[in-house]
Amino acid sequence: MLKKDYRLSSLPRGGAKSFSCSYFSVKVAKNNLDISRFAFVVSKKIDKRATSRNYVKIKIRSIIEEVFDKIKGGFDFVFYPKQTAIKATREQVQEELEDLFEKNQLLKK
Repeated sequence: MLKKDYRLSSLPRGGAKSFSCSYFSVKVAKNNLDISRFAFVVSKKIDKRATSRNYVKIKIRSIIEEVFDKIKGGFDFVFYPKQTAIKATREQVQEELEDLFEKNQLLKK
């Protein structure tokens, strides 16, 4: 579980950049802090069952916890999983996430 300091309680308004891949979309905004914060939003369009929606959040959150030390500080990340993320394996989602962060220079060097 992410520490409370790293959880994003309110979604960023303007100035956020959007990135997308096959399993999720991410909105990224600068936050003027030394730490990065994360939020996970799964709509009912993905699946009507709360257990499925929670499973997707847990899957992405656990990947973030693993790669947390590699992510640059000073950003707010909001993840919007797609329906394909439900059936994807954890390894597939992790690979997509790391590729997306590398392409957009959000990982530490």
